[in-house]
Amino acid sequence: MRKFQKANDLPATGNLDARTVKELNRPIRDKQINLVIANMERWRWYPRDLGAANVIVNQPDFTLKVMHNGSQIWTTRVVIGAPSPGKQTPLLSETMKSVTVNPTWNVPPSIMYNEYMPALARDPTVLARMGLNVSYGPDGSVHVSQPPGGANVLGRLRFNFPNRFLVYQHDTNERFMFAREVRAYSHGCMRVQDPAQYAEILLNIARPSEHWTVEKIKRIFGRGEQDIQLQSAQIWVHVTYQSAFLDDNGKLQVRGDVYNLDSRTLTAIKAEREIIETVPENKGEQAIASASRGHRVSTPRPNSFFPSFLFGGRPLRETYHRRGWW
Repeated sequence: MRKFQKANDLPATGNLDARTVKELNRPIRDKQINLVIANMERWRWYPRDLGAANVIVNQPDFTLKVMHNGSQIWTTRVVIGAPSPGKQTPLLSETMKSVTVNPTWNVPPSIMYNEYMPALARDPTVLARMGLNVSYGPDGSVHVSQPPGGANVLGRLRFNFPNRFLVYQHDTNERFMFAREVRAYSHGCMRVQDPAQYAEILLNIARPSEHWTVEKIKRIFGRGEQDIQLQSAQIWVHVTYQSAFLDDNGKLQVRGDVYNLDSRTLTAIKAEREIIETVPENKGEQAIASASRGHRVSTPRPNSFFPSFLFGGRPLRETYHRRGWW
């Protein structure tokens, strides 16, 4: 009973309460089919070749896995962006460029102006007490940063894959969040549970002759900010939304729709089908006949709803979400 309740986003009490009875009486098969359809549709937005070495983040499962030559070599837990607007982690596909040890946190404008500047106006000492440095440019601009160290919100490691959303993966000084089942608390970046192990794996893929280990990486902690380039290796980072997937035993796993993306996807699918069904069946024959008579004809073809509805009219790498910072 608890397993059923958990799989259907119900409180896992083990009791046959009214909500559980209602869920038991629903046409579960139809619901699961629609869920699989929504997830298959989203996969269509990703490259067919995910890369020989790639990192896949599954947002609803709050996990990260590293794939190399077709095999999974490592997995860990992650914290993703909160469900509120402006904080959701974006869907994207980019390449990992470098690992930063002892990173400086440069506070992004959204956090600075929405959160820190109002706090600074109330208490001029609040940012200094938080360990943040405030500087002012000649044009009146404000820059807020946090130097490297154990108290830094990025922790000791940051993983860089440049993208238009300015999001990345990093360590954290709030490790208690990894014990929670639902881990959607950040401003958009992805916090990694075991960042030193993650760095070891990435660096050994990209720089195998250097024999990186967790101990070797930790010896750099506290020495100042240092970027380690991943050289010419192409390690793709795919941030995905798989609320339905097969586990290692081939069993369907279902996760909560943390960003309400399943319902949006299904709405878009339904809308596109309705448009396609309105195109007259004989339209194609008319076009062929007109072309055979020497007339140049442009056959009406309904545009897909998905780029505009889910991703703001842009390709996947410029997806529907615009901001997310840490």
